[in-house]
Amino acid sequence: MFKSQLSVFPLALAGAVKDAARAWAIAPLRHAHSLFDVKAGGGWKIRSRRGFSGREIFRLKRQFCKLVFMRSLRVRLAKQIVVPRDPTEGLLTNFLHVIEVVHRVRPDAVIGIDWTLNGKEMGFKYGAVGDNVWTKLFCSVGQDPPATAYRADASIDLALWGTGKDYLTGARLRAHRRAYHKTLSNWIKISNPAVLERVRHIREESFKGRFCLGVHRRVGNVMVANLQSDGAVPSLDSLIEHCRSILQSESRESVIFLATDDSEAVDAFASAFAGRLIVQEGVQRTTAGKAEVHFQGWNKLSLSDAEDVLTDTLLLSHCHVLLHGSSAISTVASLLNPQLELVRVFGRAPAKNTA
Repeated sequence: MFKSQLSVFPLALAGAVKDAARAWAIAPLRHAHSLFDVKAGGGWKIRSRRGFSGREIFRLKRQFCKLVFMRSLRVRLAKQIVVPRDPTEGLLTNFLHVIEVVHRVRPDAVIGIDWTLNGKEMGFKYGAVGDNVWTKLFCSVGQDPPATAYRADASIDLALWGTGKDYLTGARLRAHRRAYHKTLSNWIKISNPAVLERVRHIREESFKGRFCLGVHRRVGNVMVANLQSDGAVPSLDSLIEHCRSILQSESRESVIFLATDDSEAVDAFASAFAGRLIVQEGVQRTTAGKAEVHFQGWNKLSLSDAEDVLTDTLLLSHCHVLLHGSSAISTVASLLNPQLELVRVFGRAPAKNTA
């Protein structure tokens, strides 16, 4: 056992140093230092907001650098690992965490995914208490590790989180997507029959033989804005104009697939692109003045909401071009299909091709 641990240590150490260096370059993961309050009718309001001082930025970089180094090293050395759900986050953010962990494990590691609900979740309520949501959506990635296994419960690759999603561009982003796509292909398989059938049906009925422009629009509340590198969610008008610009240069018959939790976006896109818009029906949506869907109460969420999100993500990955802001959904879509052309739309700047 000692020889086995010793043989993987040099590679584990080098990988941990690389992850720590990326953490230093990226931190902090928010646009500004912001405090939020819950509004009486739901949703968020800003209590205070200010930019980070130079001293705060240095402290956060140093803190993340140390934390990420230790997290990465432990994951890379551990022979038995459990990846738990983050009870404060939604489906695709938790999925990204699974990917970043299995991407770093040693070849002989025993891995288990524990997305079991205990009733205390704030943003991950896709089922009944006692359900392991992972097994309802995906095949197991391995055996069930013992209770003594290392619990990998914290982020490692800051390029997958918050404002860090805009850190990589060009060739570095392409390499990053290819590497994680290989991990996805080797480790993870979607098994939920409802998701697979819905994706097959929509692709067959609406995508086949057409140019497909995917659009992911996050609801524009203040908390989502603080996770964009420019501190602003792209407006609906801006997204619609970018769609028109892309479609004008396309000679093939075209459709737009809109994935969104913003009910106002559906109405705006339906008005702008009547007859060409494809959107999932019956999906729960919200508005900027209310809480995001995954923060709703237990009586309003179920596994079907997770199926809706996963279906949207898979369909975006099957488009030719993806117009997006910073989000876990667009990130996962880009990893599922590393050939997908990405066009990042900023709230305060022109669109940028990052593929």
